[in-house]
Amino acid sequence: MSRRLSTPQERLLRCLGNYSQTLEKAWDVTREISLPGLSESLGVVRSALNAPLNSLEDEGLIFKRMAHVIGGGSRRRNVYHLTEQGRLLLDSLGEDTLKPRKSNSKGRVFGDIPQATKVFGRSALIQSALGLLTEHHNFILSGLPGIGKTTVGVALVNELAAAGRTLRWVRADEFSDIESLCSGLDFSETLPSDFEAMSEYIARHSADEIFVFDDVHLIPQRHLSRFHLFCKRMEESHGPKLIFIGREPLISFEHVNRLPIPPLEITEAVKLLGELQSEKERLHIAERLGGHPLAMQLYQKETILPEANADVQTYVQDVVLSTLDDSTRAGLDHLVLLPRPIEASKAHDDKVVGTLDDSAFLRWTPGTSKMELQHLIRNVRRSTMTKQEKLKLHSEAVTHWESCSTTLEDRIILLYHRISAESDDLDMHCNAAFDALSLQHSHVLSVLLEQAIETSHNPSHLHYLAAKIAIERGEPSHAHTHLESIEDAGSFNEIAMGLAYIEGRIDDAKSVMKSGLEMGTQKQKNQLAIAAASRMLDDRRGPHLDKDTIREIKFFLSHVVLPEDSGERTATVVALTMAQHALALAQADYLKAETFRATLVSIGGVDDALVLGLEARSALSMAIQTGKNLSEAVKITRKAIEQQTSTTHSDSIRLALVEALLGHDNVQAKAEFHFVSRPDESVKSILHHRLHARWWMCTSELEPKLRQIALKEAITKYRAAGCPRTANMLESRLHSIL
Repeated sequence: MSRRLSTPQERLLRCLGNYSQTLEKAWDVTREISLPGLSESLGVVRSALNAPLNSLEDEGLIFKRMAHVIGGGSRRRNVYHLTEQGRLLLDSLGEDTLKPRKSNSKGRVFGDIPQATKVFGRSALIQSALGLLTEHHNFILSGLPGIGKTTVGVALVNELAAAGRTLRWVRADEFSDIESLCSGLDFSETLPSDFEAMSEYIARHSADEIFVFDDVHLIPQRHLSRFHLFCKRMEESHGPKLIFIGREPLISFEHVNRLPIPPLEITEAVKLLGELQSEKERLHIAERLGGHPLAMQLYQKETILPEANADVQTYVQDVVLSTLDDSTRAGLDHLVLLPRPIEASKAHDDKVVGTLDDSAFLRWTPGTSKMELQHLIRNVRRSTMTKQEKLKLHSEAVTHWESCSTTLEDRIILLYHRISAESDDLDMHCNAAFDALSLQHSHVLSVLLEQAIETSHNPSHLHYLAAKIAIERGEPSHAHTHLESIEDAGSFNEIAMGLAYIEGRIDDAKSVMKSGLEMGTQKQKNQLAIAAASRMLDDRRGPHLDKDTIREIKFFLSHVVLPEDSGERTATVVALTMAQHALALAQADYLKAETFRATLVSIGGVDDALVLGLEARSALSMAIQTGKNLSEAVKITRKAIEQQTSTTHSDSIRLALVEALLGHDNVQAKAEFHFVSRPDESVKSILHHRLHARWWMCTSELEPKLRQIALKEAITKYRAAGCPRTANMLESRLHSIL
């Protein structure tokens, strides 16, 4: 080490040396070269860096300037760069003896794990954690907010990776379900959405891995039971070991072995303060702050130290928050009520972001793309707010997010604030959110609807939406919970029918469906009739239908009455004709099918791609039925696929091609199947359930190693799509294999 540099100076020099000179004149720079970024990298409080930074600047080794920190709010902030002299000195320092040598192991870490920082005083704790991992299938790192749970977890993960283990890291939030958490574990393959199939798949493919679930205390009650069931399945199946990280109290994790994280020993806590003060002063500060890591990070030279034995929450409320000026405190209060991290630019007052960050008040997601308040500060401030203060802040947040919502993530935040502000017209807002969020964010919507029900004075329609999303998610028990609270007869009937289908009660479903044709508007009757017919057309064991089923399909279609409105009339004619075309193919009446296609061609505004798709299905059906012209049907189908503007439609037609080729030319079927999009399990709708069911059915035929898992997933998807006959047939096939 150069005699000119102290240890903190050398560490700063090496840290800044990781960044290119091109940043010196850039308008946007990375947060890592700002004071907060340097502090986190080196593991010391912000104030501990002031002296070494100033001395390096005085010696001409670094220079400071104002720049815009990427993702860090609108105000420019101080950032640091090496001078030419500083780079020359860095080159002369040689190997970094202050940095641990990298392991040559092949361990890997997947997921958005936070950046590793310098860790003090946790070596014994990490060794205890390694011991627990050897002895038990799972355990939990628990402790108070700000005590360093995530920091210890990251250090533990790096230790395990250095030993050659493969790990996956994911962080929960207030909307997480087990499916979204597993999606965040960064698997390369699409996971099955069926709970049992997904559990079996993960247990089998990740048996030698370790999963880390951070912030498990945030998992909502709505999704908690299935999370615990998943963990139980992993243990029973000898699947991946699990590490949980969570804040006390953790009532729902009482059965899990715990490793409490205590405050730092005072002799270790002083290392967070750097070398600015004397050793005696540092010991005094560490003792008064109880060795609490975040309390140490929040400490400023001018801060009044708490009374001896005062708890950290009292310190935050009475000392730390009391130092904020009015505008900064107002900006902080708007962050207090957020349910999840947001982009700094979307903050109610993004000008305070830099100030809060410099004071260690913020917690950033990996890559510093989003931020939120440190949970300790958030929890303390939330606990002191009155209901009226919260309602006022939520109302102001609604106005703010209405003006800046551009993404689905933004709409989630907006709906959360509408519900928390007890806004008028919640039914209308939740309806709009259902249309926008139900496909890809059903786990979020299901939680928000539960909250809206608690807020609403007349929640009947909200119970309907909550039951509807539960059916689409394949959660009949949750749908039953809401069913009896639905007052509208038509809505009640719809949910009852969906439940009957998903639970395989075919006769009940038919009875409810026929009752539905006697109530509601003609538009609702049309939708119900066409949906019922389409469902029965999809729910068959083979290419053809029996006479009773054909008679029932015709019965439902006979209830369709074309509306007078031209737009609605066209849409109804198209939907009706498509159902009639499918029925004609099921009866092998290809001439009638051609007539229906001609009807669609004659309607103005009908997409040619739609007609081509129907022509392809007809050609494939005829080729399989007659055993002739299969190659010509394949050409027609490929042409139709090329003309589709929707991935969903092209995938559906290509799956029809794969299904036609199965048993006739499995090599070609597999080649075509390669081009079908893998199911996006975040998307949940009847249409996608059917499409995904077919995808998994083909997988069960083309991938023998995945046959059981694929069949389980196909069964679940067909049930969710209201196709119990097909589901029962596949269940019998699965049982025969088992």
